[in-house]
Amino acid sequence: MLSPSLLVAHGSRDPRPQQALNLLAKRLGERSGFPIVGTATLELALLPLHQQIQEFAQLSQSWGYSQVQILPLFLSSGVHVNADLPAEIAIAHEQLGSEIQLNLLPYFGSKINRLAALIATKMAMVEIEHWILIAHGSRHPGGNQPIEQLATQIKAIPAYWSVSLHFETQIKALILSGVHRIGIISYFMFSGGITDAIAQSLQQFYQEYPTVEFYLISPLEIDDNLLDLIEDLLK
Repeated sequence: MLSPSLLVAHGSRDPRPQQALNLLAKRLGERSGFPIVGTATLELALLPLHQQIQEFAQLSQSWGYSQVQILPLFLSSGVHVNADLPAEIAIAHEQLGSEIQLNLLPYFGSKINRLAALIATKMAMVEIEHWILIAHGSRHPGGNQPIEQLATQIKAIPAYWSVSLHFETQIKALILSGVHRIGIISYFMFSGGITDAIAQSLQQFYQEYPTVEFYLISPLEIDDNLLDLIEDLLK
């Protein structure tokens, strides 16, 4: 039997990421061995994260549990993973006392080998040799290293939405080198405003380069493969 699990995501004004987070928690909760699965967000919630953690921990305690697992659903090790989350958990722990333990698990994106295998399976469905892995990107020192490591494993070129090595620059570089079929891997936990913007940018490339084919995939869908990976993290 697992301990109660709290899934922590970034938070968004777009309702779709929260809906996906809720569905993910529901699907995990339906699996055998999961007593309670809750959700929380670092930003844009009604309560600060430490209060969300406190409420979930108190609920778990009322059910007779003495510890809670906290899984950060982040794909890179930026400031949120390295600073913000530990700080919020420390505040919650101080308020809760020693009667219940808060266990911060490795962030989701740290399981690079498993993620690489998952993404490679989807890449194999399309005959494309040149792929670009686009992630949000981090300004935190070393924050983009997991993305670059993952890109190397799946033989893709890394690109970012918010920092240098922008994905539009990478696409143009491939086109100028003579590539006519380009695969784009949209590496985000959930669909939202940025994934929409990526799709819109590709529409502009379709118009500007009509002889080039683009294929866009979203590797992280709420399916059995994703649930298996998260279940292994929680165990």
